[in-house]
Amino acid sequence: MSTDAMRLGEAWGHSTIRTVLSRVKSGAVWICLAAVAVSALYPIFFLFATALRTKADYEASPGGFPEVLTTEHLSDAFSGVHFGHYALNSLLVVVPAVLLIAVLSSLAAYALIHFNFPLRKGALVLVVLLMAVPPAVILIPIFKTILDAGLLNDRLGLILVYAALNLPFSIYLLASFMKSVPTELLNAARIDGAGALRTLWSVVLPLVRPGLLTLLTLNFLFLWNEFLYSLVLLQTEGNRTIMVGIAQLQGRFAKDYGLISAGLLLSMIPPLLIFIFFQRDLARGLTAGAVK
Repeated sequence: MSTDAMRLGEAWGHSTIRTVLSRVKSGAVWICLAAVAVSALYPIFFLFATALRTKADYEASPGGFPEVLTTEHLSDAFSGVHFGHYALNSLLVVVPAVLLIAVLSSLAAYALIHFNFPLRKGALVLVVLLMAVPPAVILIPIFKTILDAGLLNDRLGLILVYAALNLPFSIYLLASFMKSVPTELLNAARIDGAGALRTLWSVVLPLVRPGLLTLLTLNFLFLWNEFLYSLVLLQTEGNRTIMVGIAQLQGRFAKDYGLISAGLLLSMIPPLLIFIFFQRDLARGLTAGAVK
Protein backbone atom coordinates (compact mmCIF):
# COMPACT_ATOMS: atom_id res chain seq x y z
CA MET A 1 0.00 0.00 0.00
CA SER A 2 1.36 3.41 -0.97
CA THR A 3 2.10 6.18 1.49
CA ASP A 4 -0.66 8.39 0.05
CA ALA A 5 -3.20 5.60 0.50
CA MET A 6 -2.13 5.08 4.11
CA ARG A 7 -2.41 8.78 4.83
CA LEU A 8 -5.83 8.87 3.18
CA GLY A 9 -6.97 5.94 5.32
CA GLU A 10 -5.71 7.56 8.49
CA ALA A 11 -7.40 10.84 7.62
CA TRP A 12 -10.66 9.02 6.89
CA GLY A 13 -10.39 7.18 10.19
CA HIS A 14 -9.79 10.38 12.15
CA SER A 15 -12.67 12.06 10.36
CA THR A 16 -14.97 9.15 11.18
CA ILE A 17 -13.95 9.24 14.85
CA ARG A 18 -14.56 12.98 15.03
CA THR A 19 -17.97 12.52 13.41
CA VAL A 20 -18.93 9.79 15.85
CA LEU A 21 -17.74 11.81 18.82
CA SER A 22 -19.61 14.87 17.58
CA ARG A 23 -22.82 12.84 17.21
CA VAL A 24 -22.37 11.30 20.65
CA LYS A 25 -21.82 14.75 22.14
CA SER A 26 -24.85 16.13 20.34
CA GLY A 27 -26.95 13.17 21.44
CA ALA A 28 -25.85 13.64 25.06
CA VAL A 29 -26.77 17.33 24.91
CA TRP A 30 -30.22 16.51 23.51
CA ILE A 31 -30.77 13.89 26.19
CA CYS A 32 -29.86 16.39 28.92
CA LEU A 33 -32.14 19.02 27.41
CA ALA A 34 -34.98 16.51 27.13
CA ALA A 35 -34.50 15.52 30.77
CA VAL A 36 -34.61 19.17 31.84
CA ALA A 37 -37.75 19.76 29.73
CA VAL A 38 -39.50 16.72 31.21
CA SER A 39 -38.56 17.75 34.76
CA ALA A 40 -40.02 21.22 34.09
CA LEU A 41 -43.16 20.12 32.26
CA TYR A 42 -44.16 17.12 34.35
CA PRO A 43 -45.14 19.16 37.45
CA ILE A 44 -47.41 21.26 35.24
CA PHE A 45 -48.94 18.12 33.74
CA PHE A 46 -49.38 16.66 37.23
CA LEU A 47 -51.11 19.85 38.37
CA PHE A 48 -53.53 19.86 35.43
CA ALA A 49 -54.17 16.12 35.66
CA THR A 50 -54.84 16.19 39.40
CA ALA A 51 -57.13 19.22 39.19
CA LEU A 52 -59.22 17.72 36.36
CA ARG A 53 -59.65 14.15 37.61
CA THR A 54 -61.87 12.53 40.18
CA LYS A 55 -60.63 11.61 43.63
CA ALA A 56 -61.03 7.89 42.94
CA ASP A 57 -59.09 8.21 39.68
CA TYR A 58 -56.26 10.00 41.46
CA GLU A 59 -56.07 7.41 44.23
CA ALA A 60 -55.94 4.62 41.64
CA SER A 61 -53.00 6.17 39.73
CA PRO A 62 -51.62 9.36 41.31
CA GLY A 63 -48.86 9.96 38.77
CA GLY A 64 -50.52 8.55 35.66
CA PHE A 65 -52.82 9.87 33.00
CA PRO A 66 -56.39 10.69 34.03
CA GLU A 67 -59.12 8.39 32.81
CA VAL A 68 -62.09 10.51 33.86
CA LEU A 69 -62.01 14.30 33.49
CA THR A 70 -64.15 16.56 35.66
CA THR A 71 -64.42 20.23 36.58
CA GLU A 72 -65.80 19.46 40.03
CA HIS A 73 -62.67 20.61 41.85
CA LEU A 74 -62.57 23.90 39.94
CA SER A 75 -66.19 24.70 40.79
CA ASP A 76 -65.64 23.69 44.43
CA ALA A 77 -62.64 26.02 44.62
CA PHE A 78 -64.89 28.96 43.70
CA SER A 79 -68.10 28.05 45.52
CA GLY A 80 -66.99 26.08 48.57
CA VAL A 81 -63.58 27.59 49.33
CA HIS A 82 -64.29 31.18 48.15
CA PHE A 83 -61.25 31.11 45.92
CA GLY A 84 -62.55 34.04 43.90
CA HIS A 85 -62.61 36.16 47.07
CA TYR A 86 -58.97 35.30 47.80
CA ALA A 87 -58.00 36.21 44.23
CA LEU A 88 -59.84 39.55 44.51
CA ASN A 89 -58.00 40.30 47.75
CA SER A 90 -54.69 39.63 46.03
CA LEU A 91 -55.59 41.94 43.15
CA LEU A 92 -56.64 44.69 45.57
CA VAL A 93 -53.21 44.48 47.18
CA VAL A 94 -50.89 43.63 44.30
CA VAL A 95 -52.15 46.08 41.65
CA PRO A 96 -51.90 49.22 43.85
CA ALA A 97 -48.52 48.06 45.19
CA VAL A 98 -47.17 47.52 41.67
CA LEU A 99 -48.36 50.96 40.53
CA LEU A 100 -46.94 52.62 43.63
CA ILE A 101 -43.60 50.90 43.09
CA ALA A 102 -43.54 52.04 39.47
CA VAL A 103 -44.16 55.68 40.41
CA LEU A 104 -41.67 55.82 43.27
CA SER A 105 -38.93 53.87 41.50
CA SER A 106 -39.26 56.04 38.37
CA LEU A 107 -38.83 59.22 40.40
CA ALA A 108 -35.94 57.79 42.43
CA ALA A 109 -34.08 56.29 39.46
CA TYR A 110 -34.46 59.51 37.45
CA ALA A 111 -33.06 61.57 40.31
CA LEU A 112 -30.18 59.18 41.00
CA ILE A 113 -29.06 59.03 37.36
CA HIS A 114 -29.73 62.50 35.97
CA PHE A 115 -29.51 64.79 38.99
CA ASN A 116 -26.35 65.94 40.74
CA PHE A 117 -26.64 66.18 44.50
CA PRO A 118 -24.44 65.31 47.49
CA LEU A 119 -24.02 61.61 48.32
CA ARG A 120 -25.59 60.55 45.02
CA LYS A 121 -23.11 57.71 44.54
CA GLY A 122 -23.59 56.68 48.15
CA ALA A 123 -27.33 56.47 47.56
CA LEU A 124 -26.77 54.16 44.59
CA VAL A 125 -24.56 51.92 46.71
CA LEU A 126 -27.22 51.91 49.43
CA VAL A 127 -29.83 50.76 46.93
CA VAL A 128 -27.63 47.84 45.92
CA LEU A 129 -26.96 46.93 49.57
CA LEU A 130 -30.68 46.98 50.38
CA MET A 131 -31.26 44.45 47.62
CA ALA A 132 -29.14 41.97 49.58
CA VAL A 133 -31.31 42.16 52.72
CA PRO A 134 -33.55 39.05 52.98
CA PRO A 135 -37.19 40.06 53.57
CA ALA A 136 -37.59 37.44 56.31
CA VAL A 137 -34.85 39.09 58.38
CA ILE A 138 -36.81 42.33 58.83
CA LEU A 139 -40.22 40.71 59.33
CA ILE A 140 -40.40 41.42 63.09
CA PRO A 141 -39.53 45.16 62.94
CA ILE A 142 -41.91 45.63 60.02
CA PHE A 143 -44.68 43.84 61.90
CA LYS A 144 -44.07 46.05 64.94
CA THR A 145 -44.17 49.19 62.76
CA ILE A 146 -47.40 48.14 61.06
CA LEU A 147 -48.93 47.27 64.43
CA ASP A 148 -48.00 50.65 65.94
CA ALA A 149 -49.37 52.45 62.88
CA GLY A 150 -52.72 50.69 63.26
CA LEU A 151 -52.45 49.07 59.83
CA LEU A 152 -52.48 45.41 60.90
CA ASN A 153 -55.16 43.48 58.99
CA ASP A 154 -55.41 46.46 56.66
CA ARG A 155 -54.64 46.10 52.95
CA LEU A 156 -52.99 49.53 52.97
CA GLY A 157 -50.35 48.28 55.38
CA LEU A 158 -49.45 45.35 53.15
CA ILE A 159 -49.40 47.61 50.07
CA LEU A 160 -46.91 49.94 51.75
CA VAL A 161 -44.75 47.02 52.90
CA TYR A 162 -44.73 45.49 49.43
CA ALA A 163 -43.71 48.82 47.94
CA ALA A 164 -40.91 49.31 50.46
CA LEU A 165 -39.53 45.79 50.02
CA ASN A 166 -39.45 45.93 46.22
CA LEU A 167 -38.23 49.50 45.78
CA PRO A 168 -34.46 48.74 45.86
CA PHE A 169 -34.68 46.19 43.04
CA SER A 170 -37.06 48.39 41.06
CA ILE A 171 -34.86 51.48 41.40
CA TYR A 172 -31.78 49.52 40.37
CA LEU A 173 -33.55 48.05 37.33
CA LEU A 174 -34.93 51.36 36.08
CA ALA A 175 -31.64 53.14 36.77
CA SER A 176 -29.87 50.71 34.42
CA PHE A 177 -32.29 51.73 31.65
CA MET A 178 -32.23 55.45 32.37
CA LYS A 179 -28.46 55.50 31.99
CA SER A 180 -28.98 55.00 28.26
CA VAL A 181 -31.15 58.13 27.87
CA PRO A 182 -29.03 60.74 26.04
CA THR A 183 -28.30 63.82 28.12
CA GLU A 184 -28.78 65.95 25.00
CA LEU A 185 -32.48 65.10 24.97
CA LEU A 186 -32.86 66.16 28.59
CA ASN A 187 -31.02 69.43 27.92
CA ALA A 188 -33.22 70.09 24.91
CA ALA A 189 -36.34 69.52 27.02
CA ARG A 190 -35.06 71.95 29.65
CA ILE A 191 -34.30 74.57 26.99
CA ASP A 192 -37.88 74.21 25.73
CA GLY A 193 -39.09 75.02 29.23
CA ALA A 194 -39.99 71.54 30.47
CA GLY A 195 -39.59 70.94 34.18
CA ALA A 196 -38.15 67.83 35.79
CA LEU A 197 -41.47 65.99 36.04
CA ARG A 198 -42.49 66.99 32.52
CA THR A 199 -39.15 65.77 31.17
CA LEU A 200 -39.52 62.49 33.03
CA TRP A 201 -43.06 61.92 31.73
CA SER A 202 -42.63 63.07 28.13
CA VAL A 203 -39.01 62.16 27.37
CA VAL A 204 -37.53 59.60 29.76
CA LEU A 205 -40.40 57.19 30.38
CA PRO A 206 -41.25 56.66 26.68
CA LEU A 207 -37.61 55.81 26.03
CA VAL A 208 -37.43 53.31 28.91
CA ARG A 209 -40.86 51.75 28.19
CA PRO A 210 -39.48 48.17 27.85
CA GLY A 211 -37.77 48.49 31.20
CA LEU A 212 -40.88 49.93 32.85
CA LEU A 213 -43.09 47.13 31.51
CA THR A 214 -40.49 44.59 32.62
CA LEU A 215 -40.58 46.14 36.07
CA LEU A 216 -44.39 46.01 36.24
CA THR A 217 -44.48 42.38 35.10
CA LEU A 218 -41.78 41.13 37.45
CA ASN A 219 -43.20 42.93 40.46
CA PHE A 220 -46.67 41.57 39.73
CA LEU A 221 -45.29 38.03 39.58
CA PHE A 222 -43.25 38.49 42.77
CA LEU A 223 -46.09 39.98 44.79
CA TRP A 224 -48.80 37.67 43.48
CA ASN A 225 -46.81 34.68 44.75
CA GLU A 226 -45.71 36.32 48.02
CA PHE A 227 -46.79 34.38 51.10
CA LEU A 228 -44.93 35.32 54.28
CA TYR A 229 -45.90 38.99 54.72
CA SER A 230 -49.48 38.47 53.56
CA LEU A 231 -49.85 35.69 56.14
CA VAL A 232 -48.46 37.81 58.98
CA LEU A 233 -49.99 41.21 58.17
CA LEU A 234 -53.45 40.10 57.01
CA GLN A 235 -54.63 37.69 59.69
CA THR A 236 -58.39 37.96 59.30
CA GLU A 237 -60.24 35.52 57.09
CA GLY A 238 -61.84 38.20 54.94
CA ASN A 239 -58.46 39.70 53.96
CA ARG A 240 -56.60 36.50 53.07
CA THR A 241 -54.71 36.60 49.78
CA ILE A 242 -54.64 33.81 47.26
CA MET A 243 -51.43 32.11 48.39
CA VAL A 244 -52.54 32.09 52.01
CA GLY A 245 -55.91 30.70 50.95
CA ILE A 246 -54.23 27.85 49.08
CA ALA A 247 -52.09 27.11 52.14
CA GLN A 248 -55.29 26.84 54.18
CA LEU A 249 -56.58 24.22 51.76
CA GLN A 250 -53.72 21.96 52.75
CA GLY A 251 -54.82 22.13 56.36
CA ARG A 252 -58.54 21.85 55.86
CA PHE A 253 -58.50 19.27 53.09
CA ALA A 254 -55.28 17.40 53.71
CA LYS A 255 -56.25 14.49 51.46
CA ASP A 256 -58.15 16.37 48.77
CA TYR A 257 -55.24 16.90 46.40
CA GLY A 258 -57.63 17.61 43.55
CA LEU A 259 -59.00 20.70 45.30
CA ILE A 260 -55.52 21.91 46.20
CA SER A 261 -54.37 21.43 42.59
CA ALA A 262 -57.45 23.27 41.34
CA GLY A 263 -56.57 26.21 43.58
CA LEU A 264 -52.99 26.25 42.33
CA LEU A 265 -54.17 25.98 38.74
CA LEU A 266 -56.54 28.92 39.11
CA SER A 267 -53.82 30.98 40.81
CA MET A 268 -51.68 30.63 37.68
CA ILE A 269 -54.22 32.39 35.44
CA PRO A 270 -53.50 36.09 36.25
CA PRO A 271 -49.68 35.78 36.04
CA LEU A 272 -50.04 33.74 32.86
CA LEU A 273 -52.24 36.38 31.26
CA ILE A 274 -49.82 39.12 32.27
CA PHE A 275 -46.94 37.18 30.75
CA ILE A 276 -48.83 36.49 27.51
CA PHE A 277 -49.79 40.14 27.00
CA PHE A 278 -46.36 41.57 27.84
CA GLN A 279 -43.99 38.79 26.78
CA ARG A 280 -42.49 40.79 23.91
CA ASP A 281 -41.83 43.84 26.05
CA LEU A 282 -40.54 41.61 28.85
CA ALA A 283 -38.10 39.85 26.55
CA ARG A 284 -37.03 43.16 25.01
CA GLY A 285 -36.51 44.70 28.41
CA LEU A 286 -34.53 41.80 29.81
CA THR A 287 -32.37 41.70 26.68
CA ALA A 288 -31.73 45.43 26.79
CA GLY A 289 -30.87 45.22 30.44
CA ALA A 290 -28.40 42.41 29.77
CA VAL A 291 -26.64 44.36 27.03
CA LYS A 292 -26.08 47.47 29.14
